[in-house]
Amino acid sequence: MYIFGFGSLINLKSAQKSFKRILTQDDLIPIKIKGYRRVWNAVSHINFDKEQVKGVFLNIKEDANSEIWGVAIKVKNDEFEELKLREKNYSQIYINKEQILDENFNAELMAFITTNDKFIAHKGDKNSFIPIKYINIIKDALDNYGDEFKRNFAEILKDFPFELKDGEYTFADSLQNKAAKGN
Repeated sequence: MYIFGFGSLINLKSAQKSFKRILTQDDLIPIKIKGYRRVWNAVSHINFDKEQVKGVFLNIKEDANSEIWGVAIKVKNDEFEELKLREKNYSQIYINKEQILDENFNAELMAFITTNDKFIAHKGDKNSFIPIKYINIIKDALDNYGDEFKRNFAEILKDFPFELKDGEYTFADSLQNKAAKGN
């Protein structure tokens, strides 16, 4: 099985933290899917400067007129279970083969998306911030991909719908934090 990464999982260092095996950039297979677009609305409670806030992270949402780039990462069952801890507020969905725009990719593809309204941020929500560190994880990863891949991220990395917050953060849920940090 493969996981579709569309946010921090496009970054090798970030993805590596959830795997007990060594990943290389070749393990992050660039792939384009149709029928989804990226949105800033996935909420996780995070600790920021000893204060708990709502961290707003990337999500994908169905949109018949959109196509997005991301990466496919082959995972074993135990790795999938670990990723479920990291992506605890996300639901697992299958990406249909008709939505995969790479005719050479012929495997089961799943993604983690936030579908529960309890974990969806809405414009104007108080105490909700996009961590600058998270944005930088994505921007740093883009150097490893082609121009079309980079352009596909350009729009989502400007005109942010929530206030940005600089500094270190940890996930408030200790199991999620452990899965995200690899400790």
